[in-house]
Amino acid sequence: MEDIYTVYKGVLFEDSIRNDIGKENVSVCRFLHFLNIDDIAQHVENNHYSNKDWHFRYRVSSTIKLTIVKCFRNLSFNKTISSLSDEEALLLHFVDYNGYIKLPSGATLHHFIKYRLGKEGLQ
Repeated sequence: MEDIYTVYKGVLFEDSIRNDIGKENVSVCRFLHFLNIDDIAQHVENNHYSNKDWHFRYRVSSTIKLTIVKCFRNLSFNKTISSLSDEEALLLHFVDYNGYIKLPSGATLHHFIKYRLGKEGLQ
């Protein structure tokens, strides 16, 4: 298990999945935070985006993880976005270059799932 170091608004956070083992109620976002899906995100970027210059407003890996949250919580697209706390948004890496939390809209998540992942990619 590896520790993760994150700087948010000038504060260093050290985190490890060891901190959550044995707890009863842990957000799915905390577990997704420790999951490295860079290879999956790279595959989606390479095979499902034609114009790579302007498409990446959000990290593909973050949007994939948000898709997992949507499926896990069984909520609508808009309710999934509004259900995220600031901490969960940070754990999923929805932070812009200035350190502010920037979440996609429900329509953006819907577009990502329907057109980027498709039925085969979602399963």
